Amino acid sequence: MFVFVPRKLSAALLLLACGGALAQSDPGTPPAGRDVRIEKDSAVGRVVAKVWDGRDGYVRIESREPGAPLNQHPVSIEPAALRELLTRVQLPAAHNEPVFNAAQLDEIVPPLSQALARVLPDQDISIAVSGRFALGGLVPRSVTTARVFYIDGRVNLIFGLVREDWENTFRGSGRLIPFEPGKRASMVTPQVKLAAVGGAVVRRGDWVQLDPAAPPPVAAPNAPSAAPTPAVVIPAQAPAPAPAPAAVVPVAPAASGPAPQPAAPGAPATTDGDALYRQTSERLKALQKLRDSGAITEEEYQQKRREILKGL
Repeated sequence: MFVFVPRKLSAALLLLACGGALAQSDPGTPPAGRDVRIEKDSAVGRVVAKVWDGRDGYVRIESREPGAPLNQHPVSIEPAALRELLTRVQLPAAHNEPVFNAAQLDEIVPPLSQALARVLPDQDISIAVSGRFALGGLVPRSVTTARVFYIDGRVNLIFGLVREDWENTFRGSGRLIPFEPGKRASMVTPQVKLAAVGGAVVRRGDWVQLDPAAPPPVAAPNAPSAAPTPAVVIPAQAPAPAPAPAAVVPVAPAASGPAPQPAAPGAPATTDGDALYRQTSERLKALQKLRDSGAITEEEYQQKRREILKGL
């Protein structure tokens, strides 16, 4: 299905003209003399709500695929834990680097965490996020899409498009490809072949099952160490037998007791590198909270983030 939009319409009018149901609100400037032609994905008719409507991506809740079993929704996974979980999905064709880069995770993780906390058992989540995978403004944006659901203690991601170059097609013809999420029945892109680490299972070339209870993969020897955030999953609607409290996976509480004492003489001192890592980590966390709360814009967040990292 196509939606034709005159090329002179603004991004805001473009979104209104398409009923707010399409993949993105700002595909960019079409080629001279051509109108924008937007293709809908096959699941757009099942969309229940959009949790995030990005410039060139989305996080949306939709009725689950026909014939699919009920999911174990909703679940609560903190953004930091969800971010680490998503980095376990790798692309062998790109030297086993994570499928999602840092900028994509910045966009997709907070709304995906929100969606998981509100989605119902008879619903799925679908996501689309674009990005560039090389430096330079001439590098086209590509999109990765997936269907997300939680069942049998695992976060399932069925990928539809993986780093699919949509921008060159749009620049050349004015045609915006459908951001098609993955499907249980068959692969949207048959040549996709994914890998995963950290207790993950690759059920199919495009289908990865992530275990939040599994420890994260061990970092390389020279990589800076950081305490991993446990991917705690709390079934939001799990019934609890009275009078016992609802069953949850406990988060380890902070150790209580007297304040830490100064190191004894002869104990190894904290290195400058450790102090710099903690300081930078805290600044980045504080900056992300400001962005997530709406105190600063995404552009201000990205600019300040680059300044912090440049100071390393």
